[in-house]
Amino acid sequence: MRRTLSVAVLLTCLAPASAGAPASPANANLHGMGWLPSDVYDTGEGLPDPTVNAIAALPNGQAWLGTMRGLARLNGARVVAEPGPNGVLGKPILSLASTADGDLLASVDGAGVYRRHDGEWRSLGSPFGGDRTQRLRVFGKDGDTRVFATGSGIAEWTGTRWEPQRLPASLAGREVFDVGLQPAGDGIAETLWVASFGGGLHRCVGKADCVPVAIDGSGPRTDEIRTLQLQPRAGKPAVLWLALQGGGVARLADGRWTRWHAGNSSLPSDFVSDLVLVEVPGAGLDVWAGTRSGLAILREGREWVGADPRIPQLRERVRTLALTRTSQGVPVMWAGSDTGAVRTPLDGPWRLVSRLGSSGNGIWDVWLEPAADGGERAWLASDGEGLARYEHGHWRHYGRADGMPSDSARSIRRVPDGSREGSLWIGTWGGHIARLQGDRFVELPTPWKKLPGDAVSLLLADDDGVWIGTREQGMAHWDGQRWNWFPPARDMPGWVYAAVRVGDTLWFSSAGKGLVRRRGGEWRFFGKDIGLPVDRFYDLRLIPDAEGRPVLWMGSSGSGLVRVDVGDPDKPRIVSEPALPVLPIPKAYGAVRDGRGDIMVCTDYGVFSWRPVGERYIATAYHREDGVPHDECNGKALQVDARGRVWIGTVGGAAVYTPPETTPRRPSPLELNGLRVDGKAARAVDGVLALPRADSALELHYDLLTGEKEAASRYRVSLLGGDGPPGSWEHLESHAFARLPAGRQRVRIEAQDFAGVPAEPLELVVEVPHVWWQTPLARALQVLGALALFWCVLKLRERQLRLRELQLRDMVRERTNQLQASDTELRRANDELRRLSYTDPLTGLGNRRRLFEALELHCRHGHEQQRPLGLLLMDLDHFKAINDSHGHTAGDLCLQSVARAMLVTLPGGAVAARYGGEEFCVVLPGLDLAATMAVAEDLRAAVQAIAPLDGQADGQAVTASIGAVSRVPDGIDCADLLLSLADGALYRAKAAGRNRVEPATP
Repeated sequence: MRRTLSVAVLLTCLAPASAGAPASPANANLHGMGWLPSDVYDTGEGLPDPTVNAIAALPNGQAWLGTMRGLARLNGARVVAEPGPNGVLGKPILSLASTADGDLLASVDGAGVYRRHDGEWRSLGSPFGGDRTQRLRVFGKDGDTRVFATGSGIAEWTGTRWEPQRLPASLAGREVFDVGLQPAGDGIAETLWVASFGGGLHRCVGKADCVPVAIDGSGPRTDEIRTLQLQPRAGKPAVLWLALQGGGVARLADGRWTRWHAGNSSLPSDFVSDLVLVEVPGAGLDVWAGTRSGLAILREGREWVGADPRIPQLRERVRTLALTRTSQGVPVMWAGSDTGAVRTPLDGPWRLVSRLGSSGNGIWDVWLEPAADGGERAWLASDGEGLARYEHGHWRHYGRADGMPSDSARSIRRVPDGSREGSLWIGTWGGHIARLQGDRFVELPTPWKKLPGDAVSLLLADDDGVWIGTREQGMAHWDGQRWNWFPPARDMPGWVYAAVRVGDTLWFSSAGKGLVRRRGGEWRFFGKDIGLPVDRFYDLRLIPDAEGRPVLWMGSSGSGLVRVDVGDPDKPRIVSEPALPVLPIPKAYGAVRDGRGDIMVCTDYGVFSWRPVGERYIATAYHREDGVPHDECNGKALQVDARGRVWIGTVGGAAVYTPPETTPRRPSPLELNGLRVDGKAARAVDGVLALPRADSALELHYDLLTGEKEAASRYRVSLLGGDGPPGSWEHLESHAFARLPAGRQRVRIEAQDFAGVPAEPLELVVEVPHVWWQTPLARALQVLGALALFWCVLKLRERQLRLRELQLRDMVRERTNQLQASDTELRRANDELRRLSYTDPLTGLGNRRRLFEALELHCRHGHEQQRPLGLLLMDLDHFKAINDSHGHTAGDLCLQSVARAMLVTLPGGAVAARYGGEEFCVVLPGLDLAATMAVAEDLRAAVQAIAPLDGQADGQAVTASIGAVSRVPDGIDCADLLLSLADGALYRAKAAGRNRVEPATP
C-alpha cells in the first residue's frame, strides 16, 4: 500500500519542487536505462566448454546449452553435461531447438540430428549426408509443428524422414544458414525466406521457384546472412530482420530496407551472429544482436546501446541468443559467447543505471525532478567524475571544463529563485558552491575558506533559503541576500550531515553533537540526555509511524538505525518498538520508505528491505549478486521518486530499486531429471520403478525450474508410510537411498523456491523385491522347521538393516555439512592471508606493500583534487646500540612500543607502515607542510616519552629523527619523489644532532 507524506522531507523526492525537494513525474520509464543483474555460467559452473554455440529452453523453462564440447542443461545453480547415447552428445553442438510439446532437437557435428522425447534420445539421421546441419528451426504451435534443418540445403522433417526442399541454381553449392516461415495471408501463399552464405537472401512463395531478393541501401556486403527473424504485425505484412556477416543488421518493412552498420550507427561490429526480437510492453520493439564485438540492443529503432559493462562475456563475440521466461513469466535473455553463457532477466527490482564515480567513492548524491517540458530528469553527483544529467534518454556530463570548481560533486539541490524550475546548485570538494547558468556552472562567493579537504553538502533548499554543511568549517544559511555562517564552536553544531524540517522546527544530524534542533534562531543539542548513543550520525529522514507521528530515522557509524519521535520538539524521545531487524554490520547510512511502504536501509554492507507485517519487520537482503552496484552505500544518495522507486548511490555507481508487485508467486515446476539404480541410468514404467535386487541403491536427480536464484531453492525427500520422520530440507538437487524396505514404496520429492513458495510435490512408486527367505514357499518351510527361532533371526536382521540405513543417512548428511564447512573455512583462510600480506608481523603496522599501495592511491587522489599530501620518514636514533647492549628481543620490544605510540599519536586518515629495520613511514593525506611538521613534532615527542626498556641500566630514552615533506602531487613519480625528499630531510635531521624534525627543501 502506498503512502504519501504531507510533511516536507529534506533529501527525499516526495515533496513538491517548489519546496526544494525533487519530484519525479509519473511517466518516468526505466526501460533502456542501465542494466539488470546477470548470471554467468562457464566451466567453473560445469559448462563442458566455454564456447557456447546454441541455447534453447523447453516449455517448462529448462535451459539447454550447446558448446564446442557437448550438450549440457542447467540443473539448479550448476550446469550438468548430457552425454547422450554412447556419448554422442559430447561432440560440438551446432544448433538447438525446442518444440511446444517439450521435445529438444540438437544438431551434432558429424553425427546428424538427435531428438529428446520423454527423457529419451534417438537419432533422426543426417539431413545432408556427411555435411553438417547449421541450424534447426521449429515453426507453428501445438498440433501443427514443423521442423526445418539448414546446411548444404534445406530439409523438412516429415515425422519419419528428412524431405529436401527444392532450391534454385543460384544457391547450388551455397550453405544455407537460416530460414523463416511466413504463414499464408492477404492473398499470398506460405512464404519461406532463405538466408545463405554467399548467395544472399531468397524468397520462396508457395510452390513457385525461389527468387533472390536484393538488399537495398548503402553499406557493407549483403551476400552472407547469418540469421533472419520475422516480426508479425496485426493487419500488415511481417517485418523481416537480417543479421549479416560483415554487413550489420538490415530490416525490410513495407517494401523498404533500413540498414544499420558500424559506419552509420553505434552497432559495435558489422559481423552479426544472431538476432532476437523482444516486444516490450509500453516501449515498443527491442532488437538484441550478438556481434563479434559483443552484445548490442536497438531500442525502438533509434540507436544501439551496449551490454552491461560489468559482464566481460557480453563485450566479446556473442554467438547465439535465446529468449526464455522464468516460472513467473518474466522474460529472460540468454547469450552464448566464446567464454561462457550469460542469463539476464528483462525485468526485476534492481537496475544499474550508472557506474559514474566507481573509480573513486562512487555516487555522493542523487537528485530527481520534473523537466519543464513534462519529461523527467535525474542528476548524479560523483566522486572524481563530475556531474551527470539523464534526460530524454541521454546522459550529459559536466566537469571542470563546464565551470565546475571540482570534479568531485558532493551534493545537488534545486533552489527556488522565483523562476518556474528554480536554480540548480551543487556543493563540491574544496568547499565550493556553484550554480548552473545556461549550460555552465558559475561559482558563488561564500564566506568560508576553500580548503582541499573540505566539502559542501547542500542540506535544504526551500522558501526559507538554503542550509549547507561543510566537513571542516561548520554550517551556513543563505537567506536570498547574504550568508549567515556558523563556524565550529562549543555552542555550534559543527559538522552536520542532513536536515529535516518539521513545521517551524529544523532538525540536523551531526558528526559529534547528536541530534541538533534549531527553532526561533536558537540551537539545542540532544544526546545522552534522551538516550542517544555517543556516535557519528549520518542521513536523517522523516518517516511517520502508523499513527502519523513524526519520527526521524537516523543512520549512524556504530549503532545501526536510530529512531526519534519529535512530536514534542522540546522532548524528543527514542523509539524502540516495533523492534528493528538486526543488521549484519552496525554502520547504517540511512533509510527511506518506498512506494510499497517498506523501509529501504542503506548500510556499509548491502541494502536491506524491511517490510512491516503486524508488529514486526520481515527483512530481505540485497547485495551485488542481486543487482546492487556495490555493497557499500553512500547515505545521502538515497531518493524515492513519484512511482515509489528508490534511487540509490553506492561506491560502485547508481541503481534504481522498483518495489516488487505484491502478486503471489506461482509454484514453479518440479522436474525429475533422472533415476540411477546401482550407479546405472533407469526409467520408471507407468510411474513405477522396479529395483532388480532387494539391496539395490537408488539415486534421485531433480530440479525446481524457477529460472532465477536456483541456488536458494530447497528440497526434501521422504519415504511415505514409514516409521521415520520426513527428510530434512537441503539445497542439493539429488538424493540417495542406500537401501529401501522391501515391498511397494512411495517416495515423495518436495521443493521450495527462494521465496519459500512450495512446488507441486512429485511421487514415485518403487517396487523393492523381497529377499528369498521372505517368499511364501520359504515361509512355509520355516513354519514346518524352526518357526520361532527363524522369526527372531529375521527380525534381528531387519532391525540391523534399519540401523544401517539411518547410519548411511547420517553419513551423507555429515559429509554434506563437512563440505559446506570446508568451503566456509577456505574463504576465511583466504581473507586472513590477504590481511597478513599487508601487515608487518612484528609491529602490527602496515608493511612496505601496504605503504606503496596507499602512496599510489593518495598520490592519484591528491593530483585529481589538487590536495597536498604529507609524508614522514622516521628513524630511531642509536637503535643498533640497543640491540648490541640488550639483545634483539629488547630491540623488538622497543619497535613495538614505538608502533603503539605512533597509532595513538597519528591523526585519523594517516597510514603508518614499517619501512624497514628501525625506519617507519607515515602518509598524511590532505596536510600541508605546516600541518605535517606539527604531526611530526608530536610523533617525535611521543617516541621520546616512551619509558626505557626493562634492563636498561643507563635508563636512556628512545629518540627519533624525522624527515617531513608535503606537496601537491603532480602525478609523475609522486611516491618516489616524496620518499626521496623525506629521506634527504631525515639525513639532515641526523646530521644536525638527531632527535629532531627537519622539513624537506624544495
